[in-house]
Amino acid sequence: MNRHTFPFLLACTALLAPAMAQAEEAAATDVATKVARAIADYEAVKDDAQKVAQKRRAMLWLGDLEHADVTAFLQQQLAAAGNTQFAAVVCEAIGRHVRPQLVDALLEVLQREGVPPMVRNAAGLAAAKSGGRAIGALVELVKPKNEAVKPAVREAALAGLVDGGGEPAHRELLELLGDGVLTARVRLLRRMDNVQHESAVDAARIKLVREGEIELAALAWKQLAIGKHGRAKELAIDVLERIVDDPKAQVAADLIGGIVRVRDNDLYPLLIKLGSQPVEIVRKAVREAAPAVAEDPALVQWLLTKGLDDERAGAREVAKLLLLAAPTEAVRPLVDRLRSDLRAGKKKAFDQAVGLHEILAKDPTWRLDLGSMAAANDVEHRLLGLSLLLEIGADNGVLPAQQSLSHKQWELRSLAFRYLARCRDVTSIPLLIARYGREDGRLAAELDTALFVHTGTRMWKRADWESWWNKHKTGFALPHPDSVKGGGTTAGGKTVSYHDIPVVSSRIAFVVDHSGSMNAQIGTDKKYTRLDAAKEQLVRVVQALPKDTSLNLIAYDSNIQPLFDDLRKLDDETREKVLKTAQKLALGSGTNIFDALEKALNDPLVDTIYLLTDGQPTEGRLRNPDDIIDEVQRMNRTRQVVVHCIGLGIDSDLLKRLAAVTGGSYKHIR
Repeated sequence: MNRHTFPFLLACTALLAPAMAQAEEAAATDVATKVARAIADYEAVKDDAQKVAQKRRAMLWLGDLEHADVTAFLQQQLAAAGNTQFAAVVCEAIGRHVRPQLVDALLEVLQREGVPPMVRNAAGLAAAKSGGRAIGALVELVKPKNEAVKPAVREAALAGLVDGGGEPAHRELLELLGDGVLTARVRLLRRMDNVQHESAVDAARIKLVREGEIELAALAWKQLAIGKHGRAKELAIDVLERIVDDPKAQVAADLIGGIVRVRDNDLYPLLIKLGSQPVEIVRKAVREAAPAVAEDPALVQWLLTKGLDDERAGAREVAKLLLLAAPTEAVRPLVDRLRSDLRAGKKKAFDQAVGLHEILAKDPTWRLDLGSMAAANDVEHRLLGLSLLLEIGADNGVLPAQQSLSHKQWELRSLAFRYLARCRDVTSIPLLIARYGREDGRLAAELDTALFVHTGTRMWKRADWESWWNKHKTGFALPHPDSVKGGGTTAGGKTVSYHDIPVVSSRIAFVVDHSGSMNAQIGTDKKYTRLDAAKEQLVRVVQALPKDTSLNLIAYDSNIQPLFDDLRKLDDETREKVLKTAQKLALGSGTNIFDALEKALNDPLVDTIYLLTDGQPTEGRLRNPDDIIDEVQRMNRTRQVVVHCIGLGIDSDLLKRLAAVTGGSYKHIR
């Protein structure tokens, strides 16, 4: 810079200063205007019960603004929200900018009595995002030695530190992994599953792999493998050399998560061994590992050629679950091999094909093999073929279904009605009409539905159907699917229902939960429990059912208590016994859903089950929801039982899925 330049720059700065000041003042005015408008927008909707969504959006818009007036306003609104759910929205708004002035208020909400979990968690997250002294305060709350801290507060503080505190918070937490109760340290490390690619955290994991207890070592190794750390593969030996016989279930689950990601073919047999533990947490880990398996062609090939051919049934099941996400092109050789064996009539191939249906169905040509199976003379083969075609929505089973409409086995006729209702064809109409009046109970309702979705109309006598068809068959076009969606009413004039689900069957098993949690209140009456509701509905429906009904009552808690070994005709004596048993149901202990369902499914006379529960499975041979669904679906491919499900006080994904895979209805009773 020469001696003439500097004076020139000073002069320019002097000239520009007023303009710059004006621009800054204008910007500040603009921000102030936005703040005032945002506050006004919120005030306009905050007390309107019809504008809850607008209120939430207005609060979050405020949070996007960084201004002293906004900070002060948010503090007021946090105090005003108290312990309501809306306090979580205010905390979320606060956390959109660093607001150290509000740390104390957030920490107070975090530790306050009676705060809903979502509010407590939101307060912890917002506090952690503030950084600085908030991190230290939250770390104090999660220290195991601080016994005065309640578990809910500790967990919310930990979640905030992990999800919102960033590397500074994570480094503070690593110090807690060194000593203390093992379960607490494992819980802390597991909470950091999603913290990846931070050098301090990965260094701590490597140290745990080498020196930590096996529970910590297995988990730390899995986390390194998930993060694709460069040393994950070489560190495998540090963990696995300490494994003797069968490790604890959680250790096995973590090792599975690591093995499927490090891509070491020497570990494939161990993967099968670990996954064969018949424990819920291990089964869940196997299922969750499937997407990672699909990314390793060598592992997919090994499972297809070695795992599925293992002589142990448990090992074959593990291989199948691990292959559920395998790509179509990888599955095709398996389809070709099984197709050849099926054509040769090998019984083993048939059993294997059914067991591997979920994998084989990835290949679109598999439906051709199922079509051949559905046309077989053997009833079991026909049932399975048609059932599997229905599961994947394939329409190449129409002819076998039509040929099954008059079969002597009710399961096959029922399946044919439901298949044809799904895969409509004009040629099915006269064949369905020919069956009209020859079915009763549930099958009569299914026949009604099949005819309705084909024709868009309902009639109640075969002669009327025949007359109608003679008038309309020439050039008849199927109604648009939307116009017959749902199949119309199938109650057949009956008014009996159970929790608003029509009772159209005459061969029913009521499977009723009386576990300890059924003591919870339902409805507005504080003295009215879920068990009261269950008993009341059961008594009402049993009183209303006609005498030609056959039924059984299977009550269950941790154990199952069937009233009869199998279905009984509802004569006066049976009705009285069922009613007395229903009225005397008392609170029990756990929830054994699967064993109770299995008991009902094993009765060959049952065609409809009403399953009622208020909780998740805690007892029984199977407890994992995926395993329950798989086993019920497997059993039901030849049984064709409809399972209607009622969730008392819970909206259950398990119940929804059970109803869906069996063709039943689902009701959530609040």
